[in-house]
Amino acid sequence: MHIRLLFVSPDDASLDLLQSIHNSAIDLMCFTTSTAKVKSRDELFARVEQKSDDVVLVDWPMAEAETPHLVEELLEINPTLRVVVLLPMNYRQYRQQVWNAGACNSIPKELMEQEWFSSIICVMHRAMEREARLRAEYEGRMAPVSECRLVNA
Repeated sequence: MHIRLLFVSPDDASLDLLQSIHNSAIDLMCFTTSTAKVKSRDELFARVEQKSDDVVLVDWPMAEAETPHLVEELLEINPTLRVVVLLPMNYRQYRQQVWNAGACNSIPKELMEQEWFSSIICVMHRAMEREARLRAEYEGRMAPVSECRLVNA
């Protein structure tokens, strides 16, 4: 399984940091990833509507105090999306709010490093594998009505 990551920040330096952490974590992951970057809400929503990404890492400055609402909006459009929020160290009170909004995880941006990054992406990868197996099993059990045969009819 391949994971498509989207880094979201209005700041080039933050996007570069995320890419750098990703690049240093590649050797710690046993699957492939690809990355894309966006700097605006319009670009973000266009990608989410197209279902272009599996995991979105949202930097706090993208929506600031409205970040929990942004998470809700993204998940309304694409409920299978995984959202991770990068919070400023001094705004930890938002951890519960972004969790309640549907984010898979959040971390103070100042604490993010390659080991954490690879761990959280690996957990999401495993969850996505299991969901895909469950979906396939469920769809296999749900044969179309036209394929069902009545016995003793």
